[in-house]
Amino acid sequence: MKNAKVFIPIILGVLVGGGGAGLFLLSKQEKMAKPAMTALAPTSAPVEMATWKDQAGFTFGYPKDISFNPHDEDKDNFAHVELTHKDHPGKIIVWAKDVPAADLAAWVKKEKRFAAASILDTTLGGKPAKKILISDPTKMIVVGAIDSDVLITIEGELADGDYWSKVHQGIVDSFTFAASLPSGDTSGGADEEETIE
Repeated sequence: MKNAKVFIPIILGVLVGGGGAGLFLLSKQEKMAKPAMTALAPTSAPVEMATWKDQAGFTFGYPKDISFNPHDEDKDNFAHVELTHKDHPGKIIVWAKDVPAADLAAWVKKEKRFAAASILDTTLGGKPAKKILISDPTKMIVVGAIDSDVLITIEGELADGDYWSKVHQGIVDSFTFAASLPSGDTSGGADEEETIE
């Protein structure tokens, strides 16, 4: 009987311990078997696009919801097109100016604001171009090319970097050089629409 008194607590301890360990392993297995809930990114609505055809001889696409100012009052440049958006700080300006230097490399060296910038070779409308990434004093991205002795630049002020970087890249990707319009036609304008997803 004395042996039974010793074995009963040991057997009860083993049963309770084994049951607890079994429950612990079972609950761990259930947690592992449950699929993790993943947050799905909301699908964005397609962006409706417009196309700008400039009298300076180029064309590009841009989101239709952007405010567009062709700066007709600017008589010093061939083109001065400014794009802004009320909900996104920053802007993009497309310039067509007299070439201030012999070639792209000389232009990049001449521009003081590019001194500390990262400069990459790229293309714009199929022509050799420079891509300049400026971080100080204002975060900017500039892509410039020369066509028919005219310097074309697409300058993005990236206050809202995510938004304006995408718009800038869309303009660069859709940019084409076209034959200049006859001198009697002074109108530039947005006339094509498309939807891009």
